[in-house]
Amino acid sequence: MKVLRIRGRKRTLAAVAVMATIALGTTGAAPAEAVPIQRGQSALILDQDIFSVLDPLGVGILPVAPAVAVNGGEAFPISGGRVSRSGQRARINHRGGIVFGGDTSSVRAMRPRIVLNATTYELSAVVGGQRVSFLNLSGGTILTPTRRRMVFRGVDAFLTFDAANALNQAFATDQFQEGLQVGRLRVRMRLAF
Repeated sequence: MKVLRIRGRKRTLAAVAVMATIALGTTGAAPAEAVPIQRGQSALILDQDIFSVLDPLGVGILPVAPAVAVNGGEAFPISGGRVSRSGQRARINHRGGIVFGGDTSSVRAMRPRIVLNATTYELSAVVGGQRVSFLNLSGGTILTPTRRRMVFRGVDAFLTFDAANALNQAFATDQFQEGLQVGRLRVRMRLAF
């Protein structure tokens, strides 16, 4: 499983034990130690390849308030959560969402939640009243964390099976496939110490 790079050094993990060692070695903190997130914003910058699927279907992606459109994508305000000081473990909650909308149908992915841990590296969302895994996450960089701030950037985001299935059903197509890259995430957090 690919995980975030810290201070420009790429980390690829083969086992949970390796992840724990890296988290301990990079910060001197216990891997389970986490601090509350005070505020921040996550932006999903859309990949141009996603439009080769959306445009022929007449489907667009728009923010659902309080999420907003930003240059190249959508941004969601962080509503809370916790992150380890190493950045390798996190639960980041957001307000708002995105809607994949066409002329006659739509899929709303609301209240995005990023979860990073030894077994999960994903963004889930509420779709049709149920929380589902919506985007698988991979790679990325953690900018050198400070006491109060942490930034993740360049985190690749791909459709999960559940997301692809919901989109295919809504738009009567088979064009949405698990593993289709939707874009890249950039997360900026202010931590509460």
